[in-house]
Amino acid sequence: MIHIEGLSFGYRKTRLYDGFQLRLDQPGVYGLFGRNGSGKSTLLKLLAGLLFPQAGRVSVQGHEPRHRDPRLLAQVMLVPEEFHLPDLSPEALRRTHAAFYPRFSREAFGEYLDVFELERDRRFGEMSLGQKKKAVMAFALASFTPVLLLDEPTNGLDIVGRDQFKAIIARPEHRERIVVISTHQAHDLERILGHVLFVDAAKLALSAPMPALARALSMGVADDDAALAGVEGLIYHEQMGTQRPYVARNRGDAPGSVHLELLYKALSLNKAGVLDAMRQAEVAHV
Repeated sequence: MIHIEGLSFGYRKTRLYDGFQLRLDQPGVYGLFGRNGSGKSTLLKLLAGLLFPQAGRVSVQGHEPRHRDPRLLAQVMLVPEEFHLPDLSPEALRRTHAAFYPRFSREAFGEYLDVFELERDRRFGEMSLGQKKKAVMAFALASFTPVLLLDEPTNGLDIVGRDQFKAIIARPEHRERIVVISTHQAHDLERILGHVLFVDAAKLALSAPMPALARALSMGVADDDAALAGVEGLIYHEQMGTQRPYVARNRGDAPGSVHLELLYKALSLNKAGVLDAMRQAEVAHV
């Protein structure tokens, strides 16, 4: 569904991607992680056809997004982190835009607005930023495009709004879509992500399903330095009061627990250690 081969792209002197490779062939919810400036938002725009590769090839649903083919545009939905809306209502948005998406479901749109506690006829000019974001995401989710790209979807949402979003995207009707979520809010999405993508140094540093991460890594909290010293295969740790959250190689046969915030930090500060643990677990699993 999404194939990227030898992608190069940058802004002036900043090279974001150089020989970047990615293949997503299975439906699921993919978390796209990386440090600030690593090009996560840029990658989503390249997939949506808003930016064009400087070298290499990007293919989505068998089309190159740079051609802006209407047959592809009807299959891809991008919700950027920041957006501007005309002073319409959610119902007016549906009337004017739903026809561009053949799979759009009016019934699902109404259900998602109810989950988000939004009024169908209330104008966007009367809504808060978080309410506007909920309305746009309700529309995007109800479009049922095979590819859904979400850039920091939980930013601007309160705790209840984040739970509402997770409840909707975890529903069975979204299981046949590729959903790529670019986010720094790792902890918010642990329950819904099936696969982790980590971008670093212009390359895809890690692409792994959550079960593979659980086989390779063990994450937890040691009560103190003495307890931390007993953790084998330590990859990353930090201080949190008297406790020591850590990431280590999983030495047992049972899957470990995956805490995405800890994984994000470990990948950012000791990428080699995480990747080595993944390689060893893969060999052992085979």
